[in-house]
Amino acid sequence: MDRPDPDVLLARVKAEDHRGKLKIFFGMCPGVGKTYAMLQEARQRQAEGFRVMVGVAMTHGRPETQALLEGLEQVPLKKVNYRGITLEEMDIDEILKRHPQLVLVDELAHTNAPGSRHPKRYQDVLEILAADIDVFSTLNVQHVDSRREDILAVTRISVGETVPDTVLDEASEITLVDLSPQALHQRLAEGKVYVPDQAKAAAVNFFKTENLTALREMALRLTTAHVNRNLRSLMMAKGLSGPFKSGERILVAVGVTPYSESLIRMTRRWAGMLDASWIALHVESSMPLSEEHKERLMKNLTLARQLGAEIIHRLGDDLAQVIVDVANKENVTQIICGKSVETKWQRLWGIPTLADRLVELSGQIDVHMVRMSSVEKNFPAKPQELFYKLRPREYGISFLMFAIATVVNLILQSWVGYEATGLIYLLTVVLSGSFLGRSAAFMLAALSALAWDFLFIPPKFMLTFRSSYDMGLLGMFFITGLMMGYVTSKLRRQKEIEQKQRQRSESLYELTKALALSTDITQAMRVATAQINLLLSSLSMVFMLDENEQPVFAHPIGDVIEMTENQKGMVQWVAANKKAAGRFSDTLPQQPLMYLPLMSSGQVRAVAVIKLLNEKPLDLAQRTLLESFTALMTVMLEKDQLLKISHEAKMKEDTQNLQSALLDNLSHELKTPLTIISGYLDALILFHQWPKDALELLEECRLACLRLTNGVDAVLDLTKLDVGNLRPNFAWCEVKDIVTQALKQVGTPADEKRIQVDYPQGPLYANADFYMITQALKNIIHNALIHGPEGEDIYIHVRVIDQKIRISVIDQGEGISKETLNKIFDKFYRGSKTRKGGLGLGLSIARRFVQLNEGEIEAENLSPQGFMVTITLPMVEKE
Repeated sequence: MDRPDPDVLLARVKAEDHRGKLKIFFGMCPGVGKTYAMLQEARQRQAEGFRVMVGVAMTHGRPETQALLEGLEQVPLKKVNYRGITLEEMDIDEILKRHPQLVLVDELAHTNAPGSRHPKRYQDVLEILAADIDVFSTLNVQHVDSRREDILAVTRISVGETVPDTVLDEASEITLVDLSPQALHQRLAEGKVYVPDQAKAAAVNFFKTENLTALREMALRLTTAHVNRNLRSLMMAKGLSGPFKSGERILVAVGVTPYSESLIRMTRRWAGMLDASWIALHVESSMPLSEEHKERLMKNLTLARQLGAEIIHRLGDDLAQVIVDVANKENVTQIICGKSVETKWQRLWGIPTLADRLVELSGQIDVHMVRMSSVEKNFPAKPQELFYKLRPREYGISFLMFAIATVVNLILQSWVGYEATGLIYLLTVVLSGSFLGRSAAFMLAALSALAWDFLFIPPKFMLTFRSSYDMGLLGMFFITGLMMGYVTSKLRRQKEIEQKQRQRSESLYELTKALALSTDITQAMRVATAQINLLLSSLSMVFMLDENEQPVFAHPIGDVIEMTENQKGMVQWVAANKKAAGRFSDTLPQQPLMYLPLMSSGQVRAVAVIKLLNEKPLDLAQRTLLESFTALMTVMLEKDQLLKISHEAKMKEDTQNLQSALLDNLSHELKTPLTIISGYLDALILFHQWPKDALELLEECRLACLRLTNGVDAVLDLTKLDVGNLRPNFAWCEVKDIVTQALKQVGTPADEKRIQVDYPQGPLYANADFYMITQALKNIIHNALIHGPEGEDIYIHVRVIDQKIRISVIDQGEGISKETLNKIFDKFYRGSKTRKGGLGLGLSIARRFVQLNEGEIEAENLSPQGFMVTITLPMVEKE
């Protein structure tokens, strides 16, 4: 049997996801009519009955566009005060409150005013989509993030506002609003894009024909790629065969240079064209980074994450080897790297570049060397190996060590030779490398060499040499000092990295151990918050959610952080929207606190709140470890949820077993005397002549005994069904025999006279358990006799429809309420107008019996009056 394709299953899940749908009206540049087309389609949707609202629409004073807004409900813009200036932004809270079916959001790449919930408008759109509201929006090709370098190369203009490609992937439809360059120039001349003065300037700058032609081609290509992806997704969701995946997996190494941005965007474009997954890898070397480079690195990795990359962080000084090792482990098929510029020293000594080493080590993996470009200028390509940052304190300590060593040598020179003084200098250099940086150690080596020659090597107080021996000795001293300082400093740095790695591993181990050993979620969360505090130098706490999915502010787990009402509102927002907020996030990043949702089984179970005690941003290692911590905390919540479910299931099972045992014993204890009593009553009625009054009393006793016996039988059947001991014995049964047997078990002869049977000519056979179907039909007929109108006839209709046998029991009553109709087959359910007597088990047992026989049972009210219960069974034809 063929196993289902995981990609197909994922496509189906995404297709069934309860999110709003995003439609983007896409164009090559301003003025092609995107807003106009969006408003036109919105009016059409409104005419079709959709509830449409305008969140924000930029008409730019164009009267024909302004006219399309008439008749559309507009959400008032929210006023935001920034540095004394009142700005207007889309009111996302009001949109979510009104909850239309469709909302129009113009200019998707817009940057919101500072202080807004999200920095970018596309983030507002994502929140609206998560609330199951459809969105129409507009976008120009120059605002697509992965095309930023291409736009710069074509137009010589750097675009500041961009939208990640993942947002375009979110779109269910992209409509290209196309216009030829000549037609756009005509619109410019007519003043339909800009006012006349601006139009003239635009026509000779951005709107040049060659620029528009290139932008138009980019827009067409991007739209075509999206259509192809949509087609593949649709085929996968429908289970249609086709070459869905390319099987490619791409890796790009991300560093601290702005050139990494170009590589990241290029990799995203390639991944989009190949429909492939991709990895952004950062390799942390033993050399520390300056704050400027750390900020650059986090910017590059954030860009890669926004564009849909999987982020991987590794340690190592051999960059090429680490890249290839990760590529082999992650099943990468292509590596993208920038063209390396070969230096004079590399050419002189034959040192291979990074690209050369990647090609040498890559094996079966393809390596692509691409041109690097950057929109930023005057940024160092890489941190300098030696003097990347001046540290006055380290240089001061280095000079002090040099002075101390010189004083000691001056004191000892009367007892030892000048060779020994050189060893003392060398020892000082080696010691400096254990706690000073490389540059300070190199300075100490240079000063020591000069001082040794000037003060101690004859002739003294001169920078000359008495012999070649002394010259060689000084040269060897200097080289040895440099090398020892370099190696010692490098070992110290590696030791620091290993200590950090060990500390992180120990933190993960402690958290994992708490997860494995703890059966109390509160204690486990306390361990987690303590480890987070140790990692980040922070205060942290966790708010669990109650059964109403609201944070329990009265009982936080961990540290106590004073919170305002607005901050508590942020916790509630995170719990409702399942997204991180606060510092280092896309939602209110100016907030001092971090809010992280902890999810289990797709639902937020808790919210972690973190307050950093310093203003330094988190580095990559800290963010990676924090993600690991939150993942483990999520596993803790999942474990706690499973333990609760397991405990509840065990209690339910124990209760059911006890209930079944009691009912089974009780039923058997009752059935034996009831059988004896029923037999004696039948004998008394049949074999003795009784007065009329006495005979009526005996008949009433017999009927009461029959009802009680039916109740006991029902309890026994229910017990067997719950325990699972009752299995159908399938055989070909004649339906007329089932109906006849059920009528015999119903009640008195008077009851049988009320029942009218309509049965088609010829035999009908069903493959079923005779006893079960007979009991089910008997229960339905009994229910109609008891709860239907007194004295009114009961009708049994047997019909064959679509090769299925339908047995319907109809009474002439008023029917039942909708609430009762929904619960009529539940165990022990009795409607509010039900007559006294009975346990509420008959129809429940009937349904279970019919379902075990692969049939269906349904109940419905008839018009103008009447109530019908129908059993449907598959029909078989007897040869």
